[in-house]
Amino acid sequence: MNAEMLKRFFHRTREWARAERGMELLEMASHALRELVEADSGFFLYRKRGLLSGSRPEASQMYVPWGVFEPSAAELQEALKPLMEENVALDMVTERWILAEDISNARLKAVLAKYPLLELGIWPIISREETRGAVVVARSRAVSSRMTFEMSNALVDSCAAQLSVALDLITAFRIAEAASERDLLTGVFNRRGIESNWERFVQQERDPGERVVLGIVDLDDFKAINDNFGHPVGDHVLREVADVIANCLDPEDMVGRMGGDEFIVLLTNCACDWAGPMRRIQEAVASRKDSVLHSVSVGGAVWGVDGDDYETCYRVADRRLYEDKRRRKLVEGEGTLNSSVRQQESAHKGDVEAVSPSSDV
Repeated sequence: MNAEMLKRFFHRTREWARAERGMELLEMASHALRELVEADSGFFLYRKRGLLSGSRPEASQMYVPWGVFEPSAAELQEALKPLMEENVALDMVTERWILAEDISNARLKAVLAKYPLLELGIWPIISREETRGAVVVARSRAVSSRMTFEMSNALVDSCAAQLSVALDLITAFRIAEAASERDLLTGVFNRRGIESNWERFVQQERDPGERVVLGIVDLDDFKAINDNFGHPVGDHVLREVADVIANCLDPEDMVGRMGGDEFIVLLTNCACDWAGPMRRIQEAVASRKDSVLHSVSVGGAVWGVDGDDYETCYRVADRRLYEDKRRRKLVEGEGTLNSSVRQQESAHKGDVEAVSPSSDV
């Protein structure tokens, strides 16, 4: 076995530790397989794991095809889909190179028959004792004399093992990253999560006329809830309001807790209007009075109209929220004043009736 070649391979795989995303890692691995293993063609199969507890794993996909597979990647993905649904490793883990004519899986053999392959090998990608994917390598031409059968197998063995470890590290990093963007009390995004996802959200492709709205929701007199009923009840109210807001949004929209009793939403609206969707949230919260009576004030801003960056949109939405809060307090104050006047008029009327002579006299 060529010790120098193994040394080169492991030196190359040191670079994999700097990969922050799975796609970047697979690109690195494909270069190593082409240059050091003389695998002129290949691809990776992988089933991503859900980042948050309770989420379902995504469907298996083919990634980073190269060589003879690259020009027809979409067609190959579609052909492999039913096979991956049954077994992400195509029900044919060889862990050694075999001749293309010796492929035992008839369905896989039929899919690959259109490609000019001499030999092929499939190695599993293992994560937590579970097969999560496969390294599929192939050759359309003969290898050099330095690449022995033993060396070729050992290098892909090492690649699959290193890849499995590196993907697990990336998954652990992403889980920690996702958790750092979540509010522990309510489960929605926190300030960091909203601010770090803002740019991605506004740059998503949308239908003509659709606008991004940044909205703010603030609980009214939340301090009184904590003071009168205790912090556990206050925490329950925050969770309740977060659920109501989330239920008012589409799946691709976002809600976050900025701290204290303030929530922020990022949503898409078909009109240049922030008030419509925010009033609906306000009404939904007002109608939900399962525990402690609570209401919210709202404000919003339309990206591209009220501002072209997060800070500007937030300032406009915050100003409108406090305008809404002052307006609603004024209305409530007038309502309280009118109620007091009516009570005084009623009492005065009663006094008059008490001193008026009866009709019998």
